[in-house]
Amino acid sequence: MSANTPYARRIGAAVSLLALAAPQAFAQTDDEAQDVIVVLSTPMQLQTDEMVGSVDLISAQEIERNLNGNIADTLSRMPGVNSTYFGPAAGRPIIRGLGADRVRMLVNGLGALDASSASPDHAVSAEALGARQIEVLRGPAAIAYGGGAIGGVVNVLDGRIPTQRNEDVIDGFAYLGATSVNDGVQAAGRVTADFDGLMVQIEGLRREGSDFDIPGFAETEALREEHHEDEDHHDDDHDEDEDHHDEHEGEEEPAYGEVPDSDFTFETYSGAVSLVRDWGYIGVSVKDTEAEYGLPGHAHEDEHDDEDHDDDHDDDHDDHEDEHEHGEEAPRLVLEQTRIDLRGELNRDGLFNRVRWSFAHADYMHVELEDGEVGTRFEKDGFEGRIELAHDHGDNRQGALGVQVLTQDFSALGEEAYIEPVTTQDWGAFITERWDNGLWGVEGGLRAETRELSGQRANRSFDTFSGSGSIFTRPADDWFLAATLSRTERAPTDAEVFSDGPHAATRAYERGDLDLDTEVAWSGEVTARYAQGRVSAETNLFFADYDGFIGLFPTGEEEDGFDVFEYRQADAQLYGFEAQVNAELGELRSWAMSGEASLDYVRGELDDGGNLPRIPPLSSNLALIAERGVWSVRGEAHLVAEQDETTSFETETDGYVMYNADLEVTPFADRDVRVILGVRNLTDEEGRVHTSFLKDMVPLPGRSFRIAVRAGF
Repeated sequence: MSANTPYARRIGAAVSLLALAAPQAFAQTDDEAQDVIVVLSTPMQLQTDEMVGSVDLISAQEIERNLNGNIADTLSRMPGVNSTYFGPAAGRPIIRGLGADRVRMLVNGLGALDASSASPDHAVSAEALGARQIEVLRGPAAIAYGGGAIGGVVNVLDGRIPTQRNEDVIDGFAYLGATSVNDGVQAAGRVTADFDGLMVQIEGLRREGSDFDIPGFAETEALREEHHEDEDHHDDDHDEDEDHHDEHEGEEEPAYGEVPDSDFTFETYSGAVSLVRDWGYIGVSVKDTEAEYGLPGHAHEDEHDDEDHDDDHDDDHDDHEDEHEHGEEAPRLVLEQTRIDLRGELNRDGLFNRVRWSFAHADYMHVELEDGEVGTRFEKDGFEGRIELAHDHGDNRQGALGVQVLTQDFSALGEEAYIEPVTTQDWGAFITERWDNGLWGVEGGLRAETRELSGQRANRSFDTFSGSGSIFTRPADDWFLAATLSRTERAPTDAEVFSDGPHAATRAYERGDLDLDTEVAWSGEVTARYAQGRVSAETNLFFADYDGFIGLFPTGEEEDGFDVFEYRQADAQLYGFEAQVNAELGELRSWAMSGEASLDYVRGELDDGGNLPRIPPLSSNLALIAERGVWSVRGEAHLVAEQDETTSFETETDGYVMYNADLEVTPFADRDVRVILGVRNLTDEEGRVHTSFLKDMVPLPGRSFRIAVRAGF
C-alpha cells in the first residue's frame, strides 16, 4: 500500500487526529469509575479491564443500534474484525486476517454446529438480533476452546436459557425494524415467565430482504472489460447479423443499480425451560432455524462446450430470445437446523466453587438449488459438550480446569460434493490459572486434545498441545500492561484433508491432502490499557509465526473448468496492531459530547516470499456522539484503505470511506422503549470487501435508511 494514495492519507489523518485528541482528553479528570463487565467467554471470572489480551463486549443495546444484516457484518466495523461477506445472507467473522476454522464461532460457549466454516456461501446459524451479549476475543483462545480458536473467538450469548429471575412475573421485549436498501424487515420478540424460579421462555425472530441497491455496477470495471473482451472474441467466431448481435449484447448487460440474487429470509424460533435457584441454574432449550437465500455472483459454469454453443446460435432467433427470457433459475440455498441445548451452573463451597456445564446437539441440513432442483445436499449431525470446574476464593488466585468433546458427521451429496463424508471426533482437556497481587500478576494455561478424522479414503489422528503464559502489571492506578506468549497447535479439518472436487463458492477445484500435519504457531501480544475518568484507551501489538500454515495454493492446473487449488503447508507470519480511544469531550450547548477512534492493521506474509490471500487492509473508525435527555446522536466515518499487498491469484481492492449516522430516542421515562433512526453509507459510496471471494462481483450496499422500534416489558 503506497503511503501517497488518497485513502492512506485519509487514514493517516485519522491517526493524527487520534494522536492529537488523546492528550487533550487525558488532561480531563473525573473520579467516577468506569463501568466494567464480566467476560463470560473465559473460564475465570474477569472483567474487561483485567484481560491480558484484547476483548470487546457488545451489549444488546449496541447490537440493536449497530445491526447490519448478518452477525459478521454487524461486527465488521470493530477493530481487527472483518467479514467473509458473501452477500447479506452469508458472512463469517474474520479476526486479524484469520477466518474459517481458525476463528471459533460459538453460541453460549459451544460451537455453532453448522457448515459455515466449510464454505463462505454457507450462512452462520447464530443471529446477532436478540442476543444478550456478543463477546469477541482477538488472538489465540486455543487454551479454552481448542486449536480451532487459534485466531480468536466470537461468542454469541443468546439468552435462550434463562439464568436469572425476572423482576416481574412476565418479562420480555419486542423489536421491529425496516431498511430501505433492500426493502428489508426485521422482527424479534421474547417472553419469559417466572413461576417462582421455574422459568419458561419463548422467542422468535425473522429478517428478510430483497435484492439490495448499489450505487453502480455490481462487477468491477476490470471484470466488465474482461467479460467484454471475451464476448468480442466469441462474436468473432460466429457469423451473425448486426441486429442479432445488438440484441444479444443487450441481453448480456451487467447488473447495475442492484445485486441480483441477494434476497434472503431467515427465521428462528425457540422455547426453553430452566430452574433458577440460589445455588445456580439448570435449563434446556430447543431452537429451530430455517433460511432461504440467493447466491449472488454464484453462477455456475456452462456445461456446454464451444461446439454445443455454436449449435445453439444456429437455432431460430425467437427460440434463443425465449430461452434467455425464461432461462434457468439462479442458484439458491435452503437451510434448516434444529438445535437442543442443556446448560447449567452450580455455585457451592469447596475447592471448586463454580461448576459450569453445557451440551448441545444439532441436526443441520442445507440444499443448494439449481434451476429449482436440488443440486447438492449438505448434512451435519453434531454433538458438543463442555464441563468447567473453577475456583475463586478471593485469595488473589483463581483458575479453572475442564474437558470438552465434539463429534460430528458431515456429508455432501450432489453436483458440488467437493468433500467425501467425514466423521470428526475431538477430545480436549485444559487447565488455566491466574495469580494477581494487585501490582503485578501472572496467568498461564495448558491444553491437550486429540482429533480423529474418519473418511472413505483414510483415517487420520492428531494429538495437539497448546500453552500460553502472560505477565501483567499496573504501574499506576490508571494503567494496565500485559505481555503474552503462546504456542498453539491446530489439527487439520475435514475439508483440508478430504476435499477433492469443484467448489463454485471459491471458484476453484479444491484438493485436500491426506498427509497434512498439525499447524503450529508461536504468537506474542502486548497490551497497553489506560482508563482515567473520562478517557479509556487500548493498544494491542501482535505477532504470529506459523510453522506449517495450512492454506489453499494454486497448482497451475485446470479441472472441470476451474483452476485447481490444493491444501498444503508453508511457513508464514502475521503481525499488526489495534488501537482505540474513547473520550468524554465535555458539553456543547447542553449536549454531552464524546468521541471514539480506532485503527487496525494486519499483514500476512509467506516466509518463502509472497503474501497470504484476502488479508484485510488498514482501516479506521471515527465517531462523534452527542447526548441530551432522551436524545442520542451518533455520526461515524468508516475509512478503509486500498489493498495492494495481494497474492498472484487475487486482484487489488480500492479503498473507500463510508459515513453513517444514527438517532436514538427513549421517549418515555417510565417505559423501556427506544426508537432508532439511521442511515448507512450516506454518500452512496462504492465499497468492496477485500476478504470476500465475491469482491469483484458484489459490492457493499448503497445508501440505506433504517427505522427500528424496541420495547421492553
